[in-house]
Parts: sequence; C-alpha cells; structure tokens
Amino acid sequence: MELYSSIFTRKSTRNFKTTPLSKELLNEMEAMLGGLRPLLPGAEITYQLVGPEGVKGLGVPKAPHYLLIYGKEQPLRDACAGFMFQYVDLFLFSKGYAARWLGMLKPKADNQDYIIGLAFGEPAEPSSRTATEFERKTLKDISEGKDARLEAARLAPSGLNGQPWYFIVNNGAIFVYRQKKIKGLPGMIYKLTELDVGIALCHLAVASEAKGQPFEFTISKGAPAAPDGYLYLGTVK
Repeated sequence: MELYSSIFTRKSTRNFKTTPLSKELLNEMEAMLGGLRPLLPGAEITYQLVGPEGVKGLGVPKAPHYLLIYGKEQPLRDACAGFMFQYVDLFLFSKGYAARWLGMLKPKADNQDYIIGLAFGEPAEPSSRTATEFERKTLKDISEGKDARLEAARLAPSGLNGQPWYFIVNNGAIFVYRQKKIKGLPGMIYKLTELDVGIALCHLAVASEAKGQPFEFTISKGAPAAPDGYLYLGTVK
C-alpha cells in the first residue's frame, strides 16, 4: 500500500460521483483501519460507515459513502481521530478515489461522542495536484530544526487551511505543538486544531515508515517551551 507518494499529490474533493464503491474496496479499507497502530496506546476511536441517508448538515457534499467518527473523552481524543482517519484519506487516494474531511457533517441521530466525518467516493473533479499547487506555510513558518519528514507533515490538510501545527527538532526527537486558535473571525468558532495536528502526525508516521525510521508518539516532560500562541501536544521519537 503506497501511501507516502499520495501525500504529495492528494487533493480534497467536494464533488463525487454517486456510484457506491465496491464491497471489496470497502472491506479492504476496513481491514486497513483494523490493523492500524493508534497514536496513543489504548486510544478508543470508533466509526460508522453510512450512506447519504445516515447524515445531515449544511453544505455537506453529496457522496456515496460517509465515515462518522466517534470517541469518548480521553487524552488527545481528537488528535487520535485525525491520525487514524487520515490513513483512510491517503488509502483512498492511492486507489484512485477521494475523500474530504467535513466539520459540518453530522450523524442523522445525535450522539455526544461524535467528533467529525469524512465523505468519500469516486471523484467527479480532478483530485490531484502538483507540489506548487499546495497552499501551505513554509517549513520556516512551522518548524525549528531540520528533519526531512516534516515536509510530509507540512502538506497535511486542515480545517480552514489553518495549519495549526509547529515542530521543534531537538536531539533526534520532534516536539509537536498545536495552535490554541486559528487567527481571524472563522478561527473564533473553529475547535478542531488538535484533530488537524493528528492529521499532520499521520503524514509524519507515513513518512517515517517510507524512510525506514521509527515513529513513536509520547507525552513527555522536558519539552522545549511552546512558541507564543501554541500548546505542547507530544513528542515523536
């Protein structure tokens, strides 16, 4: 399963064909999810695979499939969800399909444990791009120190394209921080910056595997001081 190359050409898609994907592909996707190592040991993140009849929300694109993601309150719940389900985004893209994270998507039946959803299916518009077409901050804007894997994290998708992450490389470790809130009026109501950092951590994990390097995420003491406006999230060793 080639996920690493997908990072550099994937594109979120808003227009999908309505034809359902094959049962074989959906089974493969679910088997992949079942075999993932969670961001934190013991993280309990669950999901429900539904069709259009199982969702609601303003401005939700029509798609043949939706993943509804749930989790009870636990340490770094949203980061664990973003980490796990960005693998789905990359998996689908590697198979020629597309997905979109949807903060406005809701399950038809209300559930207090609901976090966020993904729409996915066959794209009805171009779903890839070149490196120059990514609208992202530079590595200098989001990191201190050098590690080749950070380029993959830099290209991760995020709500409002806020890119609310920062990385400090020190003594072979990558210290990870999240922005407290995104600037501007939309950022005043946006509450998923932790999930966005989880998505970037998925890209970092995929890059680690591609480069034959370990990926272990821990919450440790002694992290460098957080940049102004950021909070320490964890450390990649």
